[in-house]
Amino acid sequence: MRQNKIVVGITGGSGVGKSYISDLLRESGYPVIDADKTAHDSINEEKCIKELVSFFGEEILENGKINRKKLGAVVFSDAQKLKKLNEISHKYILADIERKIEKEASKIVFVDGATLIESKMPLDKIFAVLADFELRKERIIKRDNLTEKEAKTRILAQQTDEFYHKFCDFTIYNNGGEIDACDIIKRIVE
Repeated sequence: MRQNKIVVGITGGSGVGKSYISDLLRESGYPVIDADKTAHDSINEEKCIKELVSFFGEEILENGKINRKKLGAVVFSDAQKLKKLNEISHKYILADIERKIEKEASKIVFVDGATLIESKMPLDKIFAVLADFELRKERIIKRDNLTEKEAKTRILAQQTDEFYHKFCDFTIYNNGGEIDACDIIKRIVE
């Protein structure tokens, strides 16, 4: 398992621009597993749906699948419910990510995910992408079609910059300036 591979996590809260960094790395030839996309697929596996519905109720469903916006409305305003969501969903998501890592031929594989630290996923290195609060809020409103209040609630329910400084090997600020994928790779192999 994971022989001769370096698995690097890219983390940070909503609206910081993890996808932008991931795209830069992909353009440079590195595989990036999107934990959010994997999570979307994983939480709609039958076993996961049953566990989530048993805790959160059927109001999180739409046409037999998890409606992420409805689920988000429940969990992003309650830290205990968010914790329970992570407890249930992470085991399914991590198993799916591990299968994807094994399929990659590259020596360095990136995993882009907001809750990699909390998930306890084994990583060789991890870095955080951070951005100013107001910029994050603007990005979330535009991307997810949320109100300003919903975007603010989402950001405030997530980890602080200090959390990422404490648990990550390094951080990158994505406030609209130039970011070099080669610099990221240098920091990983050092």
